[in-house]
Amino acid sequence: MRDTGRDRADGALTPVRRRSHAGRRDAITALTVFGVLVTALGLPATAPAGAAAAQPPAFSSGSLAGWTVKRFDGRHVTHYALAAARGGDVLRAVCNDSASGLIWKHRIDLDETPVMSWRWKIAHVYPGLDPHAKSGDDYPARVYVVAGNPLFPWTLRSLVYVWANGPVTAAKHGPHGTSFYPDPYTSQAEIVALRQGPAGAGQWVAEQRNVKADLARAFGGHRHIIGAIAVMTDCDDSHTHGRAWYGDIGLRAGG
Repeated sequence: MRDTGRDRADGALTPVRRRSHAGRRDAITALTVFGVLVTALGLPATAPAGAAAAQPPAFSSGSLAGWTVKRFDGRHVTHYALAAARGGDVLRAVCNDSASGLIWKHRIDLDETPVMSWRWKIAHVYPGLDPHAKSGDDYPARVYVVAGNPLFPWTLRSLVYVWANGPVTAAKHGPHGTSFYPDPYTSQAEIVALRQGPAGAGQWVAEQRNVKADLARAFGGHRHIIGAIAVMTDCDDSHTHGRAWYGDIGLRAGG
């Protein structure tokens, strides 16, 4: 049978091993750059006339085709696989002192499809971490969008939607009081805490964001093209373990 990436393991976790977090900034920057580079250089500037807007490959399709693992030097790899859930397959992430992502590379015009929606679930948060320090930059669930021109690396920007481990100090606020704050590793990424703390852990939670508006709020200016969407569950800075699940990610028109 063709390997679809379905998770048939029992999810058992092995003991964690402590390790320095040197080089983590390079890892975060690598995810930002990787998300755009191949896409911007390899895809046509515009979609064919009349073509439907591109969508991230659905986990519910029973395949991870189109998603690529992004590994970081010196980091253990978070295990991603499909798992059965009501309504179809979802993506399951098992983190054990690890950090890696799954990335989909495609040119998306936010003037056409600015709204991104998905659902996610976590087993638990990582208590006691400072989200504004490098040592606390672990989240049970993240969804990235990456914008910018890789030919000019200083233009690259990432929005990082997270399920935060607890209260955060916001540098600015979005709709419904959503907290925005700088990534502790790089000024080219802004974190958006959609959830803060353990409330809702163990349950599916639906999210919807206007990515175009969020990019403008985080970085100013007008960014209407993104080159990649990624998910990541990481626990390497805190040397702990965790689990998360991600449902299909969709893009649509709207305000």
